[in-house]
Amino acid sequence: MKLMLSFFLPHNLIVYTAPEYIKFEGKYGTFIKKSGSLKFYLQSSSLGQRFFISGSTENINSIGLSHLNSLCTGLSRKFSARVRLVGIGFRGTEQQINTLSHTFNFLKKRFNTCDNTILSLKLGYSHEFSYPISKANHSKIIVSRPESRTKGTLISISSNQRAKVSQRASEVRSFRLPDVYKGKGIYHYGEVVKLKKGKRQG
Repeated sequence: MKLMLSFFLPHNLIVYTAPEYIKFEGKYGTFIKKSGSLKFYLQSSSLGQRFFISGSTENINSIGLSHLNSLCTGLSRKFSARVRLVGIGFRGTEQQINTLSHTFNFLKKRFNTCDNTILSLKLGYSHEFSYPISKANHSKIIVSRPESRTKGTLISISSNQRAKVSQRASEVRSFRLPDVYKGKGIYHYGEVVKLKKGKRQG
């Protein structure tokens, strides 16, 4: 069964087509996709360039249209997420590490990626947590100084892939999940946790 689907491309995205592949090039990276038996068309309109995909239902489903649309969006404007460190003494700082150190090897083995920069987190424990700051996929992690005790330290995570942003935000949050009694922990920005009353000493 033949099928044709389409979506609008971002304005600052350039598309190159060839018999066997298609290339998307934007401000935040490049993505190449093999076309196979699929056919691609570009159509200009007042709303912008519209990208058409034509082929069998099975082949179109295999390419993942929503995923392709998300990739195109990420190449033109990066996806971002923020987490908030709430707690007295909770801090996040960027540090340079030796690529031959035990910490570097441990982080690379656990997260499958690690450059020479890490995010060091003080979260009220006797030790600090380390998280790799990878520059792959135009990724970036920015630590903002605390504006006040109630707002806490902000950590901004950005990448040209939506899944990477969500994954890294969740990984950073997992170092100290919000405490439902005292409210300390790492929150997704805008997240609200309803605090429970502790047992009274009597």
